Amino acid sequence: MMNGMINKRISMKSKLVILFLILVAYSSCSKSKSGMEKARLQDYTGLDGCGMLIELENGSLLEPTNLSDFQNDVNITDNQKVWVKYHEISAGSICMVGKVVVIDELQNR
Repeated sequence: MMNGMINKRISMKSKLVILFLILVAYSSCSKSKSGMEKARLQDYTGLDGCGMLIELENGSLLEPTNLSDFQNDVNITDNQKVWVKYHEISAGSICMVGKVVVIDELQNR
């Protein structure tokens, strides 16, 4: 009798642990994008040679070379919150306020 209660108790604990892990995994997937950073589009067209830039959460600015490639996927407007994945390239810039980058992925958030 005691053995049966212990087995049920262990079984219930196992089920709760598994359920908890599934919930944690599911919620973390919906709150973050793998390899992407939180950012915001910023309109710098008032500065010479600048256009729409990407401001990362830490305040760093990115000068994307291919932002127009994502105009069908993202609302390219001032202060639009986005997820961004990019890589820096060695290129000159007229704007000169941030790193020159190529966007690999861009999504609204």
